[in-house]
Order: sequence, then C-alpha cells, then structure tokens
Amino acid sequence: MRSHRALLVLLGCAAIAVSAAQGITGISELALYAAPFLLLLGLLLSGRFVGEEAILARRVRPAPRPRPLPRRWTALRELPLASLLERNPRLERGPPVVLAA
Repeated sequence: MRSHRALLVLLGCAAIAVSAAQGITGISELALYAAPFLLLLGLLLSGRFVGEEAILARRVRPAPRPRPLPRRWTALRELPLASLLERNPRLERGPPVVLAA
C-alpha cells in the first residue's frame, strides 16, 4: 500500500461491510468469523507479516540456473619411470639365496 492512511481506510471499509452483512443476514457471529481474516489482510497489505518471505518463496520459483560449462580433462603430471621394486621397503633383504642340493 502507498500509505498507512489508505490501508486504514480500506480496513475500515471492510469492517463496515462485514458489520452491514452481519445486520442484513442476521448471523450474529459474522464479525467474529471475519476478524482473523481482516487482521491477516491488514498485515499482508502493510508489508509487516512475519512469514511473508517464506510464503512468497514457496509461491515464486527461482529462475533456472545456467548450465555449467563442461569440464575438460586436466593434464596429469608425468612422473619419471620408477620400478616398484626400487620403492619397496623389503629391498634391504637382498636377493633370495639358492639352496644347494
């Protein structure tokens, strides 16, 4: 709403309409039934509703994200050739002994 005065005038007109409808229809509890609706309407129109962001977040869908660029293979570092036997910790034992028959 533009101003609080316009909001109050709108809610006042709504309350008068509810009370007029209560007088015409003869339902004595109509104003009691309409009071929570008018309260929530006033809070929403004034922009002071506590959970308004959560309500709007459920209604409004976020814009789709752009697709990520395809990843390319990264160049692997070339390691110098090395024997697995050279890096083996059991290398200190030495070669196996040939048994004489």
